[in-house]
Amino acid sequence: MTKVRRVGVIVPLGEEFEYVREALTPSRAEIVDGEQYHGFDLPASSVTGVIRVLSDMGQAQAALTADRMINRLGVSLVVVIGTGAGLDGDVRLGDVAVADQIQEHLRKAKVVPGGDGSGVTFERAAESWRANARLLDHVRNFGWLSSGEAALARWRKSAAGRWPGGGAGPTPPRVHVGPVATGDVVVAAGTFASWIREANRKFVALDMEAGGAALAAYRNESADLLVIRGISDHANEHKKKLDAGHDAVRERNAWRRYAVRNAVEYLVILLSSTGFPWRDGKAAGTGVPSRVSAALKIAQSVSLADAAVSLVSDQLAHPDTGYEADRPTVDQYDVDQYEVDQPDDDQPDDDQHPHDSAGDF
Repeated sequence: MTKVRRVGVIVPLGEEFEYVREALTPSRAEIVDGEQYHGFDLPASSVTGVIRVLSDMGQAQAALTADRMINRLGVSLVVVIGTGAGLDGDVRLGDVAVADQIQEHLRKAKVVPGGDGSGVTFERAAESWRANARLLDHVRNFGWLSSGEAALARWRKSAAGRWPGGGAGPTPPRVHVGPVATGDVVVAAGTFASWIREANRKFVALDMEAGGAALAAYRNESADLLVIRGISDHANEHKKKLDAGHDAVRERNAWRRYAVRNAVEYLVILLSSTGFPWRDGKAAGTGVPSRVSAALKIAQSVSLADAAVSLVSDQLAHPDTGYEADRPTVDQYDVDQYEVDQPDDDQPDDDQHPHDSAGDF
């Protein structure tokens, strides 16, 4: 099975990486531009990926890493994963939040005197990015597909066995798709969390990296972004206690481990699912390119106009079949040299599809 590198996973902290690799086992190391990446293969799939640990929270590091993953490593999907704070009352500890929109809540905000003349307050501005519509449609419908329903049942069962309270949890974790607030501020005050939520009553979670990665993906236009957060606190005064909490066998950081494991295991079943909308148009494990990919291959030897005519003619003649063109060469790991081989000169690069709509990341 030909391996195709498609995924770049951004993990903010080393502690979170310890939990990530319990579920997504790295199998090799790679150094790119002096930075360490951890390579992995998705089980029972042709998909490979790299993980980069930021070791520091915030937008700037996430933006730089996402940009390097897209432009230097050629990934078509950037995933930001780790812990997050729940902002909605229906979001419980251990649940998973998937961003359909990312709002950098303090971007371009203005600090002004408080209403009573003492203290200060913020006048909002913010900046938002919307997730790719194809990705969201797959996430939202995943549980209604026969394969997705079974995979989610196994995911919930696995999570129940790891619930920090010992034994099975009172309720299995759920997946919440909604807006995620992001900003370079650690929030451990319920009043500030409430103020953030006033900007959007549908906020499901809060993080510190998604905005940077979203900006990089938006500017590059050659990769999608998926933000998945395991809920480990509710951005209030209980955060410190939860972060230091123990589980039934006295393991520290129990809720953080539980939240990250839930998020990573959800990512694995999602990427392995039938019909996952990869940007290059190819399903995992297949060598059949999309019609757009075949048209780009034709355009190498004939004019763009001729390529368009060829594509339309073939579609009219064979409406129910795709092109059987050769699979383009893709970037492969050179594990011994810790470098990425470049595509052959006579092969096209991976497909570059425009976004579904303006403002998508």
